Amino acid sequence: MSSAPGTALRNAVLVILIAALGAIVSGLWLLHSHDLIARGALLIALGFAACAAALLLLLRRVAAALERAQAAEADRGAAATRLQAIIDSMADGVIFVDAQDRVALVNEAGRVLRNLKDGPGRSVKDCHPQATYGMLDRVLTWFREGTDTGPAHSIIKEKEGRYETTYAPVRAPDGEYLGIVMVIRDIADRRSLERRLLDAERLGAVGQMSAQVAHELRNPLNAIDGAAQYLRRVLAGSPEVEEYGALIAEEVQRVNRFVGDLLHVARPANPSFGPAALNRVATEAARSAALARGLEADAVRLDLARGLPPLDLDSAMVQEAIVNLLQNAFEAGGASPPELVTRFEASGGEGEVVLEVLDRGGGIPPEQLDEVTRPFVTTKARGTGLGLVIVGRAVEQHRAHFALAAREGGGTVARIRFPVRTARERAAAAAEVA
Repeated sequence: MSSAPGTALRNAVLVILIAALGAIVSGLWLLHSHDLIARGALLIALGFAACAAALLLLLRRVAAALERAQAAEADRGAAATRLQAIIDSMADGVIFVDAQDRVALVNEAGRVLRNLKDGPGRSVKDCHPQATYGMLDRVLTWFREGTDTGPAHSIIKEKEGRYETTYAPVRAPDGEYLGIVMVIRDIADRRSLERRLLDAERLGAVGQMSAQVAHELRNPLNAIDGAAQYLRRVLAGSPEVEEYGALIAEEVQRVNRFVGDLLHVARPANPSFGPAALNRVATEAARSAALARGLEADAVRLDLARGLPPLDLDSAMVQEAIVNLLQNAFEAGGASPPELVTRFEASGGEGEVVLEVLDRGGGIPPEQLDEVTRPFVTTKARGTGLGLVIVGRAVEQHRAHFALAAREGGGTVARIRFPVRTARERAAAAAEVA
């Protein structure tokens, strides 16, 4: 399709050609006349034709220049579209700020992370908290003047929770300052990996000393427990001996549980998988947890979905994890007993089997929900901080997912999501279970 300037130019050329042709024809007709006026008119007509020819040549050159400009503009538009598509495909947020401190280019992730729904054109300060304006002005001045004292590709980092924003100057080959480029990265995965490495270092240190600790503690603990039992037996009539003897026995058991957990965490996991029904494992875990606290076997309220697909489990390891979660639920207290729930969720792939332990206790502060899963971190005055580590290890061995959440109405939900295997594996497992 022809452009409007091109059409107008062609129309002008056509008019000039017609006028020049008319002038030439008129001049030839007047050539046969002997009238001086007619001869003068001939000269004027020839001059007009010459001017028309020159103007025609000039217009042709203008038309060519106009076409080249239009082609260059189309190329620039295609390049800008291609560049926008490239940065839109990046998972990180990318924002280019020009030398006038205005956003000149931003990708989709940058629009979302920096609230730039209107796109380019806004001030760089519009995508920063007001509290950072002072620091931002200093950084921009350093980049503009080239006075930052860092290395050749100096980067100023700004950490904001789970996101990290880096700033880098952009300069032309001759050194002219063109602006800055901001890259916003989600560093949640990196921080999670750093935390896991730190936890692994802690547990590695525990593994080196746990065996010696267990040996040094358990022998004197057994002697103390034996002596307390002896005193309670020979002085059975003394209320004070009975009271303090019971206290000694309780404390000895508590320390023994800690040593046991310490050895369990330090010992390398060696799971033995086999097809199993999660409801059966959960029922046995609820019974064990209740009896261990001197309660009735049905003290845990069960809500187990029927028809769950069989899973490939290390039953002993999963049962131990559920018992740990139920012990936490019992210790959380509350007006109602702990609840154990299972269900199937068809969310992606072959779906998931979800197991939840719920309590009506005081709950865990939101900022500590992730922190309490780390070794030796606990919200309980007498906790060891190892129970949830044992749960996390079992979940990791089964490639499941574990998370804590606040329960609506008060309390905590401990949730494990077991991925369901493929239909063929499930059928084979069902045959083995049968």
